[in-house]
Amino acid sequence: MGCLPSKSSEESNSINLQNIQTEFRFIDGRRFHNVENSVYALPNDDDESDRLHVQHFLFRYMWQSNFSAPIEHILNDPNTKILDVGCGSASWSFDMATKYPLIKVYGLDISSNQAVSIKPKNFTFVKANVLEGIPFDNDSFDYVFQRHLLGGYPRVKWPYAINELVRVLKPGGFLEMIEPSMLHNVGPATNRLYETDKESMKQRGIDPHIAQKLVEYAQDQGQLENIKKEVRECHYGKKSNDADLKFSKAAINTIIGMFIGLKSFLIEVLQISSEEYDELVKESEKELFEYDTYFYQVRVYANKVVESNSESTD
Repeated sequence: MGCLPSKSSEESNSINLQNIQTEFRFIDGRRFHNVENSVYALPNDDDESDRLHVQHFLFRYMWQSNFSAPIEHILNDPNTKILDVGCGSASWSFDMATKYPLIKVYGLDISSNQAVSIKPKNFTFVKANVLEGIPFDNDSFDYVFQRHLLGGYPRVKWPYAINELVRVLKPGGFLEMIEPSMLHNVGPATNRLYETDKESMKQRGIDPHIAQKLVEYAQDQGQLENIKKEVRECHYGKKSNDADLKFSKAAINTIIGMFIGLKSFLIEVLQISSEEYDELVKESEKELFEYDTYFYQVRVYANKVVESNSESTD
């Protein structure tokens, strides 16, 4: 008897490979989303997943929490459902699902890149594009969380996206959105990379200053009340005290990883060689510490209005 795969196995392998090639595209050894009309430029591979995991724990340390909205009272209720929009590697979702095992956590993204081996039992992944509508009924979730989708939505689509987040939120439930500001105190190499990145975003219709507009978007949405804003500074540099030095070094690694992930996009805009780009990134790594570069992270949260059903009768 031969050991060649059966025709059905060959067909199955071919279909799987075809699905991978359809869902993703590969550039210079990195894997990227291949969703039509997507403006998201960062990779979707193991290296990026590792970067996002580190970034998640840095943010949790910076805030000393995974959320600011007053939702503690619902996190031990088995009827509670929360939605993580643009979950990526699902670091936040897994963290929440592990800490609060009674609730149901749903992570939504345009493609799957979560570690199946450590997936909590109360986590469910949903493959969907928010800009095509969130595939849940109105009033489905007690809490909706969205973090760092600055590069995921074109500027003109933010109102629609927020409408979708609010639509699937239960009356009285909380929406929380988190976005970063631009970098401050940048050196020349970092500035060159960062300004090029901002220009690239603008060419794709992305607003790099979205963090400053979250409150306005929440106010304009019309169904949100008790809108609150909280801000933290994230420093990369030498002004950090000894306790925060490890934080700074890890934070530098995450932004350098971002520049490495953006290489295939930015190198075309910069019109420089691969070696020149790599040198810029090395210089930026030094500058982030020496210049004490920093950014603000902005959290905005609000609850959905509870409509009164009482009507006067004759």
